[in-house]
Amino acid sequence: MKKVIIIINPTSGGETALDYKESLESKVKEYFDYVETKITQKAKDATHFAQNASEEKYDAVIVFGGDGTVNEVISGISEKNHIPKLGIIPGGTGNLITKLLEINQDIAQAIKELDFKFTSTIDVGKVNHNYFGYIFSVGSLPEAIHNVDIEDKTKYGIFPYAIKTMKSVMTDSVFNIHIETENGNYEGGASQVLVLLSNYYSNKKLFDENRDGYGNILILKDASIISKSSIIPDLLKGDIVENNNIEYIKVWNIKISSEVELESDVNGDKSDKLPVDIKILGNHIEVFSGMKE
Repeated sequence: MKKVIIIINPTSGGETALDYKESLESKVKEYFDYVETKITQKAKDATHFAQNASEEKYDAVIVFGGDGTVNEVISGISEKNHIPKLGIIPGGTGNLITKLLEINQDIAQAIKELDFKFTSTIDVGKVNHNYFGYIFSVGSLPEAIHNVDIEDKTKYGIFPYAIKTMKSVMTDSVFNIHIETENGNYEGGASQVLVLLSNYYSNKKLFDENRDGYGNILILKDASIISKSSIIPDLLKGDIVENNNIEYIKVWNIKISSEVELESDVNGDKSDKLPVDIKILGNHIEVFSGMKE
């Protein structure tokens, strides 16, 4: 008997997620024999539901939510003895993971295109005891994101993030950072540090190479407007690692520390303050793809 649990964040899709509950359940019942639906009410509910699915050896977990909810589910099933397959319906403001997986951003179409016969694998990052499915960052940018009011986020979507990001980019400063990896170290100034599990940020390619199983560290070394402006042409070409103001390291294991107190961020949510240890778990979770032509 094939078993699946559906986890829905009711605030997803501009608080319309429950309007899609019946159609999502109907789609899932086409393939699975036993379907259980759980509705989150507070932080970490999705992690708890996903952990139970792993412990009870469910075949799959389908999550309807934004990057934060998806990340909670990833945290609940990573490094378990049994890892259910994962399905994702995008319902957040950024939906970075689903964009990376080329999942349709229209909710109804994403449900329609769910295909349980095809999967791809994703890497997972582990930062201290927490997990992330797309991006880890340090600097003023995550601090700006965390200061977006939850009501503004729900009402206005990505717009408050854009405003906070613009202000952050204009005013951020350089901090001293120490990064240790098996492929080299970095010690010096930085205004932003990113660890990406892909060569894409949202739908924008940053560089050509993307080997599964690696984390990609990008360090913006200078906070000046001139330095940031110099990155734009390389970003448009998809070759940002060639910019002199960017330090790039491809790694599996990372230690990041600083002499000052710095926040970090995973997939848009606040994470541990430095220091942190990061491990890349390559090809760790199978994810259902959209329908094949």
